[in-house]
Amino acid sequence: MQQEEIDPRWVDLKKRLKQTDNIIDLGCGNNPIAGARVGVDFYIDPDQRGSNDSMIDTQKFEEKGVKFFHTRIDAPLPFKDKEFDFAYSHHVFEHLDDPATACSEMMRIAKAGVIITPSFFAEQIFGRPYHQWLVMDRKNCLFFFRKRSFEQTPFGSPPKYDREKNSYRMDEGTNPFDMLLNDEEWYKGQEGQMPKLSRILQKHWYTHSPLLEIVFIWDNEFQYKILNDI
Repeated sequence: MQQEEIDPRWVDLKKRLKQTDNIIDLGCGNNPIAGARVGVDFYIDPDQRGSNDSMIDTQKFEEKGVKFFHTRIDAPLPFKDKEFDFAYSHHVFEHLDDPATACSEMMRIAKAGVIITPSFFAEQIFGRPYHQWLVMDRKNCLFFFRKRSFEQTPFGSPPKYDREKNSYRMDEGTNPFDMLLNDEEWYKGQEGQMPKLSRILQKHWYTHSPLLEIVFIWDNEFQYKILNDI
């Protein structure tokens, strides 16, 4: 894919991360963001995170100089008020049981931060059954809408990862949008059936377009609203 202009929100985020020393990564998985001093995650096993990543290795965290906390981020966190300059959370809030508590705790422990999630549109076309929320941002407010059953996998299931073969595999139920996106070239072939749509999806995906990704940067505090009715 030809080089496309990265969304300004993502450019701003990368700049802020480079300029900040005291960072906490909330929902870090096995790869905390560069520059993080602290990483927090509740799910040690990647299967619990819906990921093909490896098990969280706390020894590697220590080698990187990152302190790891095994705890939920949607519960009271073991940190002081405004202890961190920046709180980073990448594709985590859509998984949470209690995003309201996570938002409150994030604001309590940090002076600024970012919450990155799939957009409404991305949730609809890619359909991750392990995501609980549709997320929308407007000005300084995040809206969380509880996903309804028909919004889970309307176009099919995510690619299945075969650990023995260290590769993804498809079947008749695989989501065609995943096949067209072909992220990291996990599946070669289907994108050639509709090259224009494939190129458009890849453009929005790799440039962090707001069409596919929420990059919600906040300072001091932000508002949130949970719509739990289904």
